[in-house]
Amino acid sequence: MAVIFDAWLVTVMPQWTPGTDLFAAWKVNLAHPWAGAASSMLGIGVFRHSPVIAQIASLFGGIPWLVAQLGFLAVQLAAIVLIAGKRWPYVVLFPDVFWNLYFGNVDLLMGAAIVIGFRYPGTWAFLFLTKLTPGIGVLWFAFRGEWRKLGIALATTIVISGVSFLVAPGLWFKWADALREMAALPQATFYPPLAVRLVLAVGLTGFAARTDRAWLLPVAFLLAVPNPWFVTFAILGASVVLFGRRYDGVALPAAFAGRRLPNQATSGRARIGHSSRP
Repeated sequence: MAVIFDAWLVTVMPQWTPGTDLFAAWKVNLAHPWAGAASSMLGIGVFRHSPVIAQIASLFGGIPWLVAQLGFLAVQLAAIVLIAGKRWPYVVLFPDVFWNLYFGNVDLLMGAAIVIGFRYPGTWAFLFLTKLTPGIGVLWFAFRGEWRKLGIALATTIVISGVSFLVAPGLWFKWADALREMAALPQATFYPPLAVRLVLAVGLTGFAARTDRAWLLPVAFLLAVPNPWFVTFAILGASVVLFGRRYDGVALPAAFAGRRLPNQATSGRARIGHSSRP
């Protein structure tokens, strides 16, 4: 079914320019990165991320557009292989991942950050620094009493943001203004308001954490995205990676699978990032 749906997507893709969302980051203007975001929350190809992402993106504005496209595509594909291992074909064929590769959005990388963040919590700073509210997923660690990992995730976000603020404090004040403007804009009407979805995201995070269902966490992150669009569902590619694997508190990305910790017991179900084979 996924192959059939992806084939249909190929027929409608010419309606949009490849790399539409990536182009918004590639041409970002640090004088006012969010100029286009104040007009609508429903359009594509508009930069809405934090000053940190704007500052990083501006470093690549001088390279040719085609090089930027191919480079970002390579990063996306490398991330899929890293987190998915032998499951990478299933992730690539996941319809919204296919869209993400085409448009060059960050949602696929957000999914990768979720998977890697189980072992390296600092990567969850990426969720805060891209779409802000999905960062609420770090409550996974709080619900499980993993306070050190929660602290690492939050501290990493604060340190990176602090350095960015010291470099360009004015940019952060502009972003605060942009957030207020975007919050006042009409949202899509085919899903509940953000406040409702945040409550649902917290509840789902708590349930997933207490029942060792790590594959549900990307769903909670998706619920917390301020203005989900069809490409946003690429975050669920992380659920494809995590499904059927139990969280053990020391999960590894699939690229490191097989390095089992000493004296670690295995169960009938594979643990996240660990091979069930010796």
